[in-house]
Amino acid sequence: MNISNEGIAITKRFFIAIEALKQYKMMKSVRAFTLAHNINYWNFNTVKKNPDKSVLKPEWIAYLCEDYGVSADYIILGKGFIYKDGTFNISENR
Repeated sequence: MNISNEGIAITKRFFIAIEALKQYKMMKSVRAFTLAHNINYWNFNTVKKNPDKSVLKPEWIAYLCEDYGVSADYIILGKGFIYKDGTFNISENR
């Protein structure tokens, strides 16, 4: 499958947000997130490891935004802060 550069960037930002949530103990675990939303854990990890070959499901973005206050503008457009409240301006190039 041919994933666009924009699609790959969105996937990478999604997983940057996941890592920030884990790092700052705002998310219990990725496993808990996947269980709460009936997401296949192995599919989730495949998307993370292969953003150029696997498609990130848009509902995963919605879950992250609803559950943790992650900014959809950051995930989708790459603009602003990771969180809606204006915190965690983490560069993609870290």
